[in-house]
Amino acid sequence: MQRYIMTSLALYAASFAAGIAGVSLLSALLSIGALFLIAVFLMKAHSLLIALKDKFWDKLSGVWLGGEYSAALWLFLLSGIGSEALLAIISSQFESIAALFPIDAAQGEVINQEVLNKAFALAALSLGLAALAAVGLAAWAYLIEVFTRDVYLIKVATGVGEFRPYSATFYILLSLITLGFLYYFWLYSLWRWISQLTSSTK
Repeated sequence: MQRYIMTSLALYAASFAAGIAGVSLLSALLSIGALFLIAVFLMKAHSLLIALKDKFWDKLSGVWLGGEYSAALWLFLLSGIGSEALLAIISSQFESIAALFPIDAAQGEVINQEVLNKAFALAALSLGLAALAAVGLAAWAYLIEVFTRDVYLIKVATGVGEFRPYSATFYILLSLITLGFLYYFWLYSLWRWISQLTSSTK
C-alpha cells in the first residue's frame, strides 16, 4: 500500500510544478492520477478496517461509530476529478476570452455579444468549480476524521498498537497550510497505524 502513497505524492508534486509552469491540461491529468491513487489506497485501508471490525466485533460493538466511507470516497474522487477537469477548461478558455475583449471597453466601446456569452459561460463554470471544490473538501475532511477516529477506536478497544494519533483537525490544518503536501504525512501515518493493528492482531 505504501507504493500508492509514494506514487501519488510524485504525481501531485509533478502536477504542482506543471501548474506553476502554466501547463494546465498536464497539471490536471497528473492531479487526477494522484487523486485516483489516493482513493485506491483509502479503499484498501477501509477494507482492512472492516476486517478488523469483524474480527473484534465483540469488543467494538459498543463503541464502533462507523461512517459512510463509500459515499465519502466516491464524493471525494468524483468531485476531485470534476474540479480538475473544470479547472483545466477554465484555464484554457480564460486567456482566449480575455483577448477578445476590446482594449477600449472601459471607454464605452461595444463588447461583442458572443464574447459576453462566453464570459457568462466561464462564470457559470467557475461557480460549478467552486461547488465541486466545496463538496470535495468536505468529503476529504470527513475521511480524515472517520479514519483517524475509527483506527484509534480499534486500538483502544483491542489494546494493541503503540500509536496515538493527533486530532483530525491537526491533520486537516497541516494539509491545508502546506498546500496538500503534508496530507501525505497523514496517509503514511494511517498506513503505519493499520499495519500495526493488523500485525499485532494476527
